[in-house]
Amino acid sequence: MPSTRWISAPAGRLRRFAARLARRAEPLPRLPFAVALAAAAVVLAVSVEWQPRPYDDIAEVTELPTVLEDWLDFTSGSQVEFEILEYAFSTVTDELGTERVILGAVVYNPFSTAILSPGSLDVVAQDEDGVATVVESFYPNPIPADTAVNLGFVLTGQSIASRVADLRLETREPSFLAPDPESLSTEEREWAVVAPLPEVELLSVEPLLSPEGYRLHYRVVSEVEREIQLAVLFRDAEGELIGGLPAGEDPFSFDLGSAGWRTVNAGETVQEIDLHASWIPEGADLDMIELGPRGSG
Repeated sequence: MPSTRWISAPAGRLRRFAARLARRAEPLPRLPFAVALAAAAVVLAVSVEWQPRPYDDIAEVTELPTVLEDWLDFTSGSQVEFEILEYAFSTVTDELGTERVILGAVVYNPFSTAILSPGSLDVVAQDEDGVATVVESFYPNPIPADTAVNLGFVLTGQSIASRVADLRLETREPSFLAPDPESLSTEEREWAVVAPLPEVELLSVEPLLSPEGYRLHYRVVSEVEREIQLAVLFRDAEGELIGGLPAGEDPFSFDLGSAGWRTVNAGETVQEIDLHASWIPEGADLDMIELGPRGSG
């Protein structure tokens, strides 16, 4: 039976962190001046009230070496490709009334015995002259063996909302098969190996009046307590994918890399999330909504 554990590559974490920093900076001009002024006032108040601890109350610590750099080479495995099974772009409206482009996708690791550390997913736009340009890139989490994963993503660029039909999704950077967990030492495994992706099942969709929208109730079955990145995929009545979002209170958060993360307990739990009506793309059938990190592909 193939292992469903996966390796979190430090290189991938650094790439995703750098991408999040760039994405966080881009939408900042959208902040209203009053909000920015209020935030500055809070920072000033905290700085005035805070008093440093006395020197005799500060413990000395010893810096630990970054031994994992010497232990694991996450690019030493075979260079491979994962599969993009399906994807779709749509436009919705965020909390500020701005039109945004959203992406729903299902990606698949076709290797039955190895975890895959994926390269970037690249959103490519083609202009009237046929010139293709990468407008945005992001990095999926490592994909367990023989597993399809649902992804929901919000593009930071707003100027491409009128060009959704010209967008496509590609992967241009190399991906690698992660080391076999059985070949790792106990110390390496404790740091690098995590539990399989949990099963997520949508139970019901409840209308909301204020704000107008829907509450999704869903069941999660997980082997251990852990954090998962949840995505909402939208499909039409025929089952065609038309878009997706990170599942969270604010899928358009400035720190978009953190959107959709939530903690689930070991065993079976029931949770809920709310969707504003303006976040749902035109043509979506509420009975066809999918939730999960684990896809059905």
